[in-house]
Amino acid sequence: MEILDAGETVEMLGLDYLNELATFGALSNEAIVNLLENGVIKHYARGEYVTRVGQVASEFEVLLRGRVAFYKCFEGRDVLTRHFNQGEQIGFDLMIGLLTHNGIDVAVEDSLILDISSEQFHRLHVEFPGDFGLLMINLSRELAREIEILEDVIGRGTGWQEE
Repeated sequence: MEILDAGETVEMLGLDYLNELATFGALSNEAIVNLLENGVIKHYARGEYVTRVGQVASEFEVLLRGRVAFYKCFEGRDVLTRHFNQGEQIGFDLMIGLLTHNGIDVAVEDSLILDISSEQFHRLHVEFPGDFGLLMINLSRELAREIEILEDVIGRGTGWQEE
């Protein structure tokens, strides 16, 4: 894992690209740059992983580029439950729910991940209230999509058939 500079990351990816990411959709350039400058941008090579099982979540991540597999720790086993794609958030539900980390993230390909702490999240609310509202809509939309996926898995697991 390598820490990257925010300015170099913005220059490398470009603001147009960052504006197209689902989590950052409709945010101002100033708010996006603020998030990158005050967050921690990490590069994970393919196969690198992060284990935080049992730690209370005090941050969430935005996958700026790449793909990450999430393995939930369940009854002594690591079970692949989903993949996160570029632009998606990772762990917002844990942070907002004051829950502990319960799995392992593995970079499926080289990935850039932005860590946003709960303190930074609060500061965004104070400094960029309009953008914060848009960010909350984007994050809520992602959570709603995750719930739909889970409902489909549960439905199919109980024998539900599509019409």
